[in-house]
Amino acid sequence: MGFRILRPDSTLVWNNEELRRRFPRYRGIIDDKEVARYNVAKSLRCEFNSDDSIEDLEKLLEEKSIEFNELLKNPTQDIQKRAIVSKNYINLAEELALKYLEDCMFCERQCSVNRVDGEKGYCFISKDSYISSAFLHMGEEAPLIPSGTIFFQGCNFGCVFCQNYDISQKWKERRNIEDIAQKVDVKQLAALADRLVGKGAININYVGGDPIPNIHTIIGNLQYQTSNTTQLWNSNFYLTDKALSLIVDLIDFWLPDFKYGNNECGKKYSGIDRYFDVIARNHKRIHDEGSGEIIIRHLIMPNHIECCSKPILDYIAKELPKAVVNLMGQFRPEYFAHKYKEINRRPSMEEIHEVKNYADDLGILYEPVS
Repeated sequence: MGFRILRPDSTLVWNNEELRRRFPRYRGIIDDKEVARYNVAKSLRCEFNSDDSIEDLEKLLEEKSIEFNELLKNPTQDIQKRAIVSKNYINLAEELALKYLEDCMFCERQCSVNRVDGEKGYCFISKDSYISSAFLHMGEEAPLIPSGTIFFQGCNFGCVFCQNYDISQKWKERRNIEDIAQKVDVKQLAALADRLVGKGAININYVGGDPIPNIHTIIGNLQYQTSNTTQLWNSNFYLTDKALSLIVDLIDFWLPDFKYGNNECGKKYSGIDRYFDVIARNHKRIHDEGSGEIIIRHLIMPNHIECCSKPILDYIAKELPKAVVNLMGQFRPEYFAHKYKEINRRPSMEEIHEVKNYADDLGILYEPVS
């Protein structure tokens, strides 16, 4: 597989010992000293039939998750010797995802539409997945660059300040999505990921819009990727517990948003019910049951320090001690934000410093990635 030469900015940040301590497996994959989780999953045999019930498949997924996590404890050299099997853990997760697609419950909106038959819920995506762009991203957090970033069309949020509204919301007004995006199947997506790795990507970064509506395609593509590269989930993280079960073992690194410190702001600005309850639950699960290698993105919003920033940081300090946080000061009033006077400006330097000082008081690590 070979050692990859890192960009200077990425190399420098790894001098931070605390960062290396929190992201050992990710760094190990970059150095080809660890095996990416999806490659381990290819070696875990799973016997099932396509006509098995959802309940039977869910039970098997739960059993195989335990087996998978025991397998991860083995020495790397032993894992590398394992052969790929024809019916494996990825096949199982993909089969279950396709069944969920018939009564879609990937996100907590739980639209319950049959996307296999072409029905569309809030995200406006049927069974097909579309990407608007894919490239080496140099604007991500320093430990993540160069990032092989794949932007999917569609989103399950309706943020009034969305900076990517052209691929999350605005495009819904067009009649033909193929005029603005490329349809991809699992093999095409895997080929695209492999090309990005060939260009120097040290991770494959699924974003959007949001990757949640495309879970089935993303899982399926893992079967065909050929490199040993970190799989990174970059998302608003408003997915159901069952949907998270499909990917919690397969994703090496997590880059989730944590926008609001309460449910009310989530409803007002993103049209989301139970925002804090769902997001906190999902963050806790990847921290405790998943890889635990996480950079949480928090966008500092004007006039939302007390109601959002501080409660989020309190939660992270108490429940997610391994997480690193990117405190983002680049909020700008895009899309429909001008209709909301309280957020119709950028955050002030005083607000940004107040949030960072609060994070310092809580002992939260943010400087290497913010």
